[in-house]
Amino acid sequence: MPQRLAQWLAEAYLPGSPIGGLRDTDLDRMGALLNGWEMTATGSEGYAKAEVTLGGVDTNALSSRTMEAKSVPGLYFIGEAVDVTGWLGGYNFQWAWSSGWVAGEVA
Repeated sequence: MPQRLAQWLAEAYLPGSPIGGLRDTDLDRMGALLNGWEMTATGSEGYAKAEVTLGGVDTNALSSRTMEAKSVPGLYFIGEAVDVTGWLGGYNFQWAWSSGWVAGEVA
């Protein structure tokens, strides 16, 4: 979490004391606030600033030939839903398109 956001949240929602001195109810209230926080994207900075994400479905759980889940026949995962990352510069787009094509051909 960015420091400025953490600072603002602490000042707005927690009493002015060190974190170790906060009551459980204060921490629970802050936890509920953060877990229930909803945000809506209002735009993007476009492809010039696009980055890859990490994580997703483990490749060991998928057929490398079809992108089908080994444990759930008929369920396919492609693109950034799969834990595959690459260098910036179009490699992730290529992975998304290629994995989608493979899954589409066999589905």
